[in-house]
Amino acid sequence: MKQQHNSRTMPSVFGALLLAITCFALQPVVAQTTIELEDYLYQYTANGSYQELLIPESTQATYLYLKVKGGDGGHSVHHDGGIGVTTEGMFEIGTGSNQIRPGSILRIIPGRKGNNNYGGTTGSDRGSGGGGGGGSAVVVLPAGKTNWDSESIVMMVAGGGGGGGSTSAGRPGNTSISGSGGLDPYGNVLTNGGPENMAGSATSDASGGAAMDHAANLGGASCNSGYDNPVGARKGWPTGGAGCVCLCSGGFGFGGGGSGNVAGGGGGGYSGGGGGGYNEHGGGGGGGGGSHVTSELNIEQKSVVGGGTTGSPSHGYVIYGLLDGDAFRTINFAYNTNKCIDDTGSHTDNGTNILSYSCTGNPNQEWFISPADRTIHSSLDVEKCIDLSAGNTSNGANIQLWDCQNGNANQHWVYNGLYRTMHSGVNSDKCWDAANGAAYSTSNVNVQLWDCIYDNYNQKWTIEGATTVSSVSNMKHIVPVLATGFAVHSHTGAESGSNIQLWTKDNINTAEQWYFDGLAIKMRDHQNLCIDLSQSNNIQLYNCNGTNAQKWLYDGMNRSIRSVVNPDKCMQIEKNTDGVYGKRSNVEIHDCNGSQEQQFLIQE
Repeated sequence: MKQQHNSRTMPSVFGALLLAITCFALQPVVAQTTIELEDYLYQYTANGSYQELLIPESTQATYLYLKVKGGDGGHSVHHDGGIGVTTEGMFEIGTGSNQIRPGSILRIIPGRKGNNNYGGTTGSDRGSGGGGGGGSAVVVLPAGKTNWDSESIVMMVAGGGGGGGSTSAGRPGNTSISGSGGLDPYGNVLTNGGPENMAGSATSDASGGAAMDHAANLGGASCNSGYDNPVGARKGWPTGGAGCVCLCSGGFGFGGGGSGNVAGGGGGGYSGGGGGGYNEHGGGGGGGGGSHVTSELNIEQKSVVGGGTTGSPSHGYVIYGLLDGDAFRTINFAYNTNKCIDDTGSHTDNGTNILSYSCTGNPNQEWFISPADRTIHSSLDVEKCIDLSAGNTSNGANIQLWDCQNGNANQHWVYNGLYRTMHSGVNSDKCWDAANGAAYSTSNVNVQLWDCIYDNYNQKWTIEGATTVSSVSNMKHIVPVLATGFAVHSHTGAESGSNIQLWTKDNINTAEQWYFDGLAIKMRDHQNLCIDLSQSNNIQLYNCNGTNAQKWLYDGMNRSIRSVVNPDKCMQIEKNTDGVYGKRSNVEIHDCNGSQEQQFLIQE
């Protein structure tokens, strides 16, 4: 599905910033229409095609932010697939040497996951291995250049994970440029991973993963229909390989994944992972595809993270957007802006304490808040994140620095622009707190977790460019940025079960007048009624009951309204029957993606 794009003005902190097991005929891969890259972060998830993006000549952005995730390996009957690598970084935009020039074109190629295999479970479990995941990549054709073959630059490649085998799990995507070897039936590592820019080797039972410029090597898992040909992703034409498709197919990607049989297929990527080995005892997991970050372009920070297996493999994705100005910001106390969140002693060791300190302007007080996954990265080392120690949500639990870990709720935070509070991804009712009640008067105060108290000065913070409100008690309207003449409204008024939609904004209609009571959104004139997320994921008005289904976080970093049930789900307006955003537009819940459909203003 084509990703929707909408222009907007971004707060300065980030910039003005997808089985069958049978064989099938491959369809031609077609790029989406080239679109103009805009000033917000978007996620383009694997759908078997790629997207082209133009960096506007007029952009004022200074960085291109990229987060690239490879497709996961499919799981076998018994074992998980390997997780694809995640790469992240901020490339400089400009006219200088080794910068990305405005007018350049990006090709975004997210890899698909390898197919899961639910094959036979008798004998040696013939047909029980998973397919390898496809690699994901971003390639740029610099402004003024025309030849994708010879003049483009492969910016980032995230290797796909290996498919699970009948006797062992698939191997994760490899964080180095080479693909990793598959496993034999006893769990020993084979020496069949592809070296730099080469496909992984096949075995008698499973295909190796494809690589840039090199098709996969087919193993005994391939069938004779002629469809098994996961070509390498040519540098100039990065449409990706389709993956081996017989028995258990590998995923499309920048280097398609290899097929599995009893053994797991290798993951694709910059280099291909090796197929899993097979004998009468069963088949091992496939190796992971290799990853790459270019050295031809200036990059402010970079992170290449891999490791782990999964029984619920997912497609790869690419998150991208323009960042205007300095991507790193200080986090200050709201009532004494001379005090900053500080990394003790400028250390980057795991467990380094986070405290308040007099603002110095030094890098240990500068942070990058990723809107893609709500992590807060140190400018000293972008692979280190602010972390809730051991996930402990007791009052007084320490907040520290730790290796960034994908999907770890201990490192997910939401900055609430209404109260200027920082909420934990483990428990949204817990906030950052300055110990000992001395936030606004004393240096060297420890930052800890505590019950959110919304009038407590020790829990209030400011972040340059974040959207805040002057007075929560004065709020009345919730207004979508795409249709500022309309407001969030209860369709049948003060009636439990009423649908939530948009209506013409006015100052008299009480069905569109709201206030926040903590994290609950209540009707001003009927304070026993709250905006509620039903079990069917419909947004409605309902009798207030204090459950998480009625708690919402107003994210000051991107003006979204996140559900506490799952802070990765946001309110989103839909077009009405006239095909526009306006009266009777429904308010729904969707995966948070940063689009304008998910942005709201809180107004008096």
